[in-house]
Amino acid sequence: MSLLSRLISSPIVAAGGFVVACGWFGAAQALDLTDQRGRVVDVAAPAQRVVFLPMPAPSTYMAIDRSTTHVTGMNPASASAMQSGILGRIFPSFEKIPTGITRGAGVVPNVEAIMALHPDAVLQWATSGDEPIAMLDRAGLTVLGLRYGGQDEVGGAILMMGKLAGKEARATEIVERQRRRRDLLAAALGDIADSAKPRVLHLSHASDSFAVAGRDSYADFVIRTAGGRNAASEIGGSRTVTLEQMLVWNPDVILLGNFDTAMPSDLYGDPRLQSISAVRERRVYRVPLGGYRWDPPSHESALAWTWLAGLLHPGRVAIDLRADMRDWYTFLYGHALADGEIDDILYARQNGRSAGYARLAAR
Repeated sequence: MSLLSRLISSPIVAAGGFVVACGWFGAAQALDLTDQRGRVVDVAAPAQRVVFLPMPAPSTYMAIDRSTTHVTGMNPASASAMQSGILGRIFPSFEKIPTGITRGAGVVPNVEAIMALHPDAVLQWATSGDEPIAMLDRAGLTVLGLRYGGQDEVGGAILMMGKLAGKEARATEIVERQRRRRDLLAAALGDIADSAKPRVLHLSHASDSFAVAGRDSYADFVIRTAGGRNAASEIGGSRTVTLEQMLVWNPDVILLGNFDTAMPSDLYGDPRLQSISAVRERRVYRVPLGGYRWDPPSHESALAWTWLAGLLHPGRVAIDLRADMRDWYTFLYGHALADGEIDDILYARQNGRSAGYARLAAR
């Protein structure tokens, strides 16, 4: 849909708001934006009304835009993460953002509901098959495809959203800060022999089965960036495994993902797992939940790498995580974190019985 067509069909013009609409038209410009499908999309920027199907994207856009004003619709799973985490407190107006834009849970769009929101742009996964994004294309919506699997892809997504928001310089600074942190950790941890790196297992599911992240996952990247070895590197992607396989891997550290309900106490109390080194040595940790979950890539990923690196190699990573979080949250959200908020993000209470965690809690 062209910029002029979107203006004519917008609810502002349809309601007769000609003066306001013209003011908006003067502020926005037609932009040829290349999405992560490699498709050049004609979009009005800065966008006034954006709908997000990918779950991490709305919180990233809020960090770039420092506002919820232009987030017109989002995946219900995004709202759930905001409700559970701190972003709902930073931006309480998120509760007014419509979430009925999918059919059930997942990425299949409710096209009629999205069209009723009159978006300037719709962001959709470019990695979930052709049909979920083609449905939006066929409806004549302005669609930007997003790839969010690896760090380079998330960096590209942040830059694309920065252009869409008319805040390219800010998006670039977010990406650069992430890169600088990655370089810092590489310098601190790069000379550690593989044999000296803890074997880390990321469980995306542990409440009634064991789903692990293998070598092609983002969790694998985080583990390696933080100076660990992925105990499940022999498998690719994410996969459900047996208890017997868990016992064979015998990880030194277990990470519990944020898309599940399991906590360290669940594993410490499970008689089947008592021979696993991570359980025996109390090195099971729930992954933090900040502006978004720290498991998948996001604008907060540098904090996730730093958190894990500090747990794996406290003698080499001298970064004060709590001070670092305050700095990042001021930069990303203009929000001064209180001690209690940091404890909540880090699951200080739930991780409190785990080795080395007392130093991360408020004193």
